[in-house]
Amino acid sequence: MTFDSLALVICIVWAVTIATVDLITYRISNRSLASGVFLVWPALLLIEQRFLFTLPALVLVVVALACGFASFVGMGDVKLLLFLAPWLHYENLRNPLILLIGFSWLQLMAELVFKRRFPKRIAFAPAILAAAALNMAT
Repeated sequence: MTFDSLALVICIVWAVTIATVDLITYRISNRSLASGVFLVWPALLLIEQRFLFTLPALVLVVVALACGFASFVGMGDVKLLLFLAPWLHYENLRNPLILLIGFSWLQLMAELVFKRRFPKRIAFAPAILAAAALNMAT
């Protein structure tokens, strides 16, 4: 097993864990994000992802914080976006944004069909992580 494949496995296991816990509990813990800083960020560096602090990253941070303080999204989702902001490729956001919206609508529709009521909360971590993975892959 090469370092690249090991790094990719680390990223996938971490993302699946975060997404699963968020789907079950609607919470993203600080401990899991902190473990991501020590496990996932070095892994992303190993698979040659760019770490950039740019103006679009700053805009994403400000918009995410504003959405969190306005209670449009949970603060765990905001922290996850802050965690991913320096790794995203901002020249290529259209398709990941479509995927993010699509996953969110899919989860909303699944709640409506299976529970026959409009959900009060939606777990955005699976959609955020899938969109970030698509963004980093392209």
